[in-house]
Amino acid sequence: MKVFTLDVGTGTQDFLLYIEGENVRNCPKAVMPSPTIIVAERVRKLAAEGEDILLTGYTMGGGPSSRAVRDALERVSVYAFEKPALTINDNLQRVEELGIRIVDEKVENAREVFMTDVDMAAYSSMLESFGIGMPDKFVVAVQDHGFSPTESNRKFRFRVFEKVLNNSPYLESFLYPADEVPEHYNRMKSAVTAILDFLGGESEVYVIDTVFAAIGGAMLDAVEFPALVMNFGNGHTVFAVVDRDGRIYSLMEHHTSIVRNMDVEELAGKFIRGELDNETVYEQGGHGAWIDAVVDVKDFVKTGPNAHIADFREANPAGDVMVVGNLGMVNLLKNHEFLAGI
Repeated sequence: MKVFTLDVGTGTQDFLLYIEGENVRNCPKAVMPSPTIIVAERVRKLAAEGEDILLTGYTMGGGPSSRAVRDALERVSVYAFEKPALTINDNLQRVEELGIRIVDEKVENAREVFMTDVDMAAYSSMLESFGIGMPDKFVVAVQDHGFSPTESNRKFRFRVFEKVLNNSPYLESFLYPADEVPEHYNRMKSAVTAILDFLGGESEVYVIDTVFAAIGGAMLDAVEFPALVMNFGNGHTVFAVVDRDGRIYSLMEHHTSIVRNMDVEELAGKFIRGELDNETVYEQGGHGAWIDAVVDVKDFVKTGPNAHIADFREANPAGDVMVVGNLGMVNLLKNHEFLAGI
């Protein structure tokens, strides 16, 4: 089995071609600038040259790309097809109020900026240049707040998590096959569509939120369970108490910019003791907390680009901290296929 895995973050996109039976340290991998940074640089360059811009492609991660588009509006005209426009805001009326003109056909003299979280042409070319064919399975992790044009996406995102957890509190519950991605996850659906459009719809594709990919990978380095697994991302920080089988006992999602100014060990202590509730975390500026059961935590492990802000052991299950999320996807995919075959 060969699996194309891509963990799309704010700073980097981390690629691993997992080959079953191969030493994972020898599997092809790459760490590249994130798609949103690539798009942002192209937008800034065109704006600096005085070129009008047309956003085409898919809904993708915002952040740097959205900021670059807003800045470009001060210099040039910006047009957008509907799907990429949703990258800027879930409410298209607000997108238009910014000055972006939504169109349904190409605009003469406007330079095209193709938006996507998964540049399949680039990865296909890269693999081909090394004599490696495209695999049949694809798993991609993106951070999707969910489509919420009239509500705080912080509340909406975590309420969706709670709904899934109350129904099936396991990490595998957040891994979605292409035809089962919930409608409110427009970024996830766009990532799946980008892959299938390129490949002609003949491949097996899965998608997952980056936080659960990271948890699934970091827990591979836990020695004892239940374990507190922490992911300190560029945007979000997530704590989860998990068991060996992926059972989630509690989950909290905060913002790293806030957590870095807190006493992380104290925060972790309150979390594992069940002393943090949804309202408290939200009022602090985070997303929320879900506590199903308070258990005796026996190990602590961290991961993420900002892991340095906490004094816990850093997960490194394959000699490379940059592919922790990728390995989490592979592990969850194996569990998913095993369970589906029962």
